[in-house]
Amino acid sequence: MTRYEKRIQEFKNDNNLFRILCELFEMQINQFVYEGLPDTIPAEFLEFFMLINGTCAIGKADNGGDNIYCAVGSYNDDYNGYLPKGYTAAVIDIGEISGDWYGENKTIVVAKNNVLGSREMDIPFTAEILSQVDISEQCNVIFSRFCRLPFAENDKEKAAIESAINSIIKGDLTAIASRDIDTTFEKYLNDSIRKDDKFLDLVDVDKIDGLQYLNQYRDNVLKRFLLRRGYMVQTTAKLAQQTNSEIHGFDSYSLLYPLQQLKQREKMCTEINELFGLNVSVSFNPILKKVYRDYLTDPEPTETNEPTDPDGRINDPITDPEPTEPTEPTEPKEGE
Repeated sequence: MTRYEKRIQEFKNDNNLFRILCELFEMQINQFVYEGLPDTIPAEFLEFFMLINGTCAIGKADNGGDNIYCAVGSYNDDYNGYLPKGYTAAVIDIGEISGDWYGENKTIVVAKNNVLGSREMDIPFTAEILSQVDISEQCNVIFSRFCRLPFAENDKEKAAIESAINSIIKGDLTAIASRDIDTTFEKYLNDSIRKDDKFLDLVDVDKIDGLQYLNQYRDNVLKRFLLRRGYMVQTTAKLAQQTNSEIHGFDSYSLLYPLQQLKQREKMCTEINELFGLNVSVSFNPILKKVYRDYLTDPEPTETNEPTDPDGRINDPITDPEPTEPTEPTEPKEGE
């Protein structure tokens, strides 16, 4: 492989990682919907700043007039038993957002991604795993094309083998060798004198069966990522003796982190409205809103809602007769 080809392969791997990172960030950025934000604060910028830094400043910039901006920054000033009162962030080509974010002299709002004010550390971690799984799948697919190859005893044989490998990787149906080395290969291809030590087994093609497990693992990693963000996907298949309660046992867990994030964003909106006289609000996106509403309104699952007889057998409305009301015994009439 030439230096150029190696760089192209590295670029493909890096580009695949970047693609997955973008996909995961896009999922997260669209988790919340804002209303009433000023034009100078795009919702996707506000969300992205919180996701990558954990916090961001919202306020007026030095040279921005009365406009409200948001930017990534950090805490400064002296610690007073909690966090420093000061926070400074830079808005490109406009100026700094700087000031106290709590206390009597509060002039800015600090938005927090979660209660700890930490960034989304599992996004790059998950993206790296998914990228590595993609590379593993690619290797399995490519090497499943290889067959047993003879060892090269000279440069001509080496060139022929390299040509065959390159043809197979490109997907060519045939790999053609030069006639001047046909006699050289004859001794390898003759069954009567073939020896195992004359051939190189690059891969066991049966291992291609492992692709299904790679695909399943990749799906589980992505499901785990989505589960933490409130999307109630199941990471395992339903077992025979599993109840609905056991299947949905992670539903409450999956909403813990999104609700925590929503609370921090609602607090941010309240502070923005009080400090700058705006009417900003935030809510879950329509999908998460429905998931949360269904979780709150769904009744507890019961074992069965079917009518049963005294023996516990489920009544079949087609084959079982309608039950009749029991009648009281009557006194026999005279002469009977």
